[in-house]
Amino acid sequence: MADLLGFTSIAIVSFITLLIAFRCKDISIILYTALVFRIFVILIGHYIAPLPDSTADATTFERQAWIIGQDGFFNVIKLFSSPTLGEYQSPISGFISWFIAIPYSLFGRSILMAQSISMFFGIACVFVGWKLSTKIWDKRAARKVAWTIALFPSLVLYSVLVLREVYVSFFLLVAIYGVYDWAKTESLKSIIIAITGFLGATLFHGSMIVGAIIFTIIVGIIYLKKMLTSLINFRINFKKTIIFLIVLISLQSFISNKIEVTYLGNFKDATNLDYLIERTNISTRGDASWPEWTKIKTNLEFFYKAPLRSIYFVFSPFPWDVKNIKHLIGMFDAFFYTYMSYLILSNIKYIWKDPCLRIILLILLGYIFVFGLGVGNFGTGIRHRSKFVIIFILLSVPLIKKVIFFKKTK
Repeated sequence: MADLLGFTSIAIVSFITLLIAFRCKDISIILYTALVFRIFVILIGHYIAPLPDSTADATTFERQAWIIGQDGFFNVIKLFSSPTLGEYQSPISGFISWFIAIPYSLFGRSILMAQSISMFFGIACVFVGWKLSTKIWDKRAARKVAWTIALFPSLVLYSVLVLREVYVSFFLLVAIYGVYDWAKTESLKSIIIAITGFLGATLFHGSMIVGAIIFTIIVGIIYLKKMLTSLINFRINFKKTIIFLIVLISLQSFISNKIEVTYLGNFKDATNLDYLIERTNISTRGDASWPEWTKIKTNLEFFYKAPLRSIYFVFSPFPWDVKNIKHLIGMFDAFFYTYMSYLILSNIKYIWKDPCLRIILLILLGYIFVFGLGVGNFGTGIRHRSKFVIIFILLSVPLIKKVIFFKKTK
């Protein structure tokens, strides 16, 4: 019965993908490829050999989903806002388990079905990434982005596991879509789309609220400047004034510790150096841990080691960190980030001149800084940086020049 549910779910996701591909001919081959790759990986992991990262957290999330879901659909809905949800979850679990518990409560338990839901969001990332890139860049660049999202190793892997990464990536794309639209139109609708995307990502991982905070601050600063300019000219833009007040109230709520998310805590925690130092030292452990010198032990060390930890987060493991064969997988993954970072730095002037790309870059830097503090080994680093590898891809891949293997002669 579980496998029947699983194959039915795979068939439904395949049917939806085919419908999208039929309507969008420009990306049809890419969608077919993404779908086939992911189904192939799902079946290997389910019937032949366990996939990397398919145990530990993935197993916990799925098991907690079943514990929550077996009491029925209405009980799952009731638990969403109930403090008793904590009784059903481990400290690392949370919204994803509740989310997967909904289909479990309706149809029963099936790991393949849960993985199919992840696969649906993985395919959606390919489509939304392509759609967004056509607006930011052009159709040719958008195809590069779509191909990269479809075939990027960590995105393929986390698109078929019961983990948070693919959900975070999807909602982050929605947020960036809103950011792009706001940079072009400054409409209230675009702000709502952006904040909705950031909050959706935050439901799956609390640290993703950093993007919302950075975007909100940027919106507030720009609208404040325009308000002051209007006042100098004895005019008032009521729309921008209202949006600025909403931004101000939102930021005030966070600064006054009324908003608290997992991992980051509230504003007091996020700005407490002693708290941050303690978190960095706790996270630096295991056989894949970063070197001992990356630990922050004093407030002074925070200011020069925090950037170094950010570098380690993006580019590790380095060759000197490899201690066994499985660490080579991490080094292979880091190579892609190194190349994408090179492309971004090589074109930093162009990116910085574009208002939309500049905001996206600032959001990316904010995530790198925060996760650089919170992560202490490259094993978990591979997972965490895949949450926003989509931004790396959006900023860098369109800048890859076409490789010509054969030059035509006249």
